[in-house]
Amino acid sequence: MKTIILLAALLSVSNPPIQAAQLTESTVTEIIKDVNLLPSGATTTAPAKMNELVKAPDRIRTGAASRAELTAPDKTITRVGANTVFSFEGKDRSVNLESGSLLFHSPKGKGGGTIKSGGASAAVLGTTLIVSSVAGGGFKVVVLEGTGRATLANGRSRRLKAGQLVFVLPGGTDFSEVLNINLGRLIAGSQLVGGFSKELPSRTLINRAVQKQDKDLAKGRATDTGVKADDYAAGRMPANGLDAMDHVSYGAALPPTLTPEQVFQLGGGGQANGPQGGPGGAGIAPVKRIR
Repeated sequence: MKTIILLAALLSVSNPPIQAAQLTESTVTEIIKDVNLLPSGATTTAPAKMNELVKAPDRIRTGAASRAELTAPDKTITRVGANTVFSFEGKDRSVNLESGSLLFHSPKGKGGGTIKSGGASAAVLGTTLIVSSVAGGGFKVVVLEGTGRATLANGRSRRLKAGQLVFVLPGGTDFSEVLNINLGRLIAGSQLVGGFSKELPSRTLINRAVQKQDKDLAKGRATDTGVKADDYAAGRMPANGLDAMDHVSYGAALPPTLTPEQVFQLGGGGQANGPQGGPGGAGIAPVKRIR
């Protein structure tokens, strides 16, 4: 019987469909606290306004405990987390994430986009996903429902299922290992998912993905270790692991039930920097299959 080991943690590749509409502008559909806009050519920011049109390369900046939601003409939803700076680019559905976290929801068939952040870039395809910058460069992607794919300019790609995460490393030439996370704990505390007045159109599908993983946990097919990714994968992942995911707005970590060494022994790795890597983030864990 296969057992899934969830470690304490908190995101394959094809380009967006050719028919996908350009993501060069969106309308502000919700503002929570401190949200500012720096229009192209301006030297100072101004408070964003409801129903204001944000066009490439205007920059959106949010403050602490602040959020915003933007809706594009093709109904793609962009949710902006706290302490985030980003802008749309003028072509190819590209987004420049300078810092912080974003949630994207695209209606099925509308296509994904290219994320650029911290010296890393990848085409990301998926219906609902979160991307978050990493202080040391690069970014991470987690798929919340369905399947997704991240693709680099060199053709390398990673396929992700709901509840899986991957780091896109600086330089844009490689990924981390794909990690399985405790999706329920991420969703329960994520302000990008639940911190707005309206539910995401895909919330029912997200809940189903959570229920599926919870069923595995209840039946013993999965185990949540509570081990922090920073401790589990020291030296393999960016220094802040998943701790910046959604800026720690998800739930608190559980006390560890397994040490990193025990997890590696279960998986046959034997070394703290074994080939499976690890997750990150207070209270959410990577998942690993063992025989």
